[in-house]
Amino acid sequence: MNKDILIRATAHDNQFRVFAVNSTAAVQKARDLHDLSPLATLLLGKLLTATAMMSWDLKHPQAEVTLRVDGDGALEGAVAICTAEGKLRGYAHNPKLFIEDKLNDNFFIGKQLGKGTITTIRNDASRKPYTGTCALVSGEIAEDLAEYYLQSEQIPTAVNLGLLIDTNAIVRASGGFIIQQMPFADVKMADLISTNIKATPNVSDLMDMGYSIEDILSNFVFKGISWQKNEEKSIEYACTCSREKFSKALMLLGEKELTEMAEGIEPVCQYCNTVYAYSHDDMINLINKL
Repeated sequence: MNKDILIRATAHDNQFRVFAVNSTAAVQKARDLHDLSPLATLLLGKLLTATAMMSWDLKHPQAEVTLRVDGDGALEGAVAICTAEGKLRGYAHNPKLFIEDKLNDNFFIGKQLGKGTITTIRNDASRKPYTGTCALVSGEIAEDLAEYYLQSEQIPTAVNLGLLIDTNAIVRASGGFIIQQMPFADVKMADLISTNIKATPNVSDLMDMGYSIEDILSNFVFKGISWQKNEEKSIEYACTCSREKFSKALMLLGEKELTEMAEGIEPVCQYCNTVYAYSHDDMINLINKL
């Protein structure tokens, strides 16, 4: 499988910011690690795709951006995180949800999310995290994220997210693009781009047919419009957990709680399912370090 690629570009004399990504391998890895149902794959996959594109705005090397969806429906929600280096991780709240009696419902995440919110958290490491939240519009993520940008950041934004998964749990294609209109942008050009986007077939279908994400921008989204790729980088699903991080987190619990766990514990990372086994001796060593 080809490496996932994230690009940053501009269109029509820098009047539009453009982010686009092929996230197929990352979403497949997430699906396999968490053994996700089709519904959970669609939800977490779209969040991972969007979060990857949002990571371009991170300045600090240790910074992260989080995209979280919470709903009152059976799917409940999911969390996706991307570092400034393009390392993705995430998890779904109800990873095994499958609708037995209405099979088509397994491909419409909005219906299973119900009413809820979409939240972004930008942690630039060097300053206080920025958090923004708005109500879900459709629960299909792309429309919700576009509404978030408009409400919370006053940036007219087009978001397109596509994910194609087959009956064998293979992610055939996953990707998308975000286009943001600058304050000085030509309104007629914005209308033309909007028209092009509406005429563009599903991104994941095009990718499955062999189109690269750049092909999609050139042949559909920016058909007849000048655009330029400015930067490209690889992304991957790669958890940042470690035994050292788990040990530091455990020590924050304090002596009383650690003593109650003195027989040993096996915490599991919610992002990659790695098990960190702590024996009785390990727990005593942590207590002695307090």
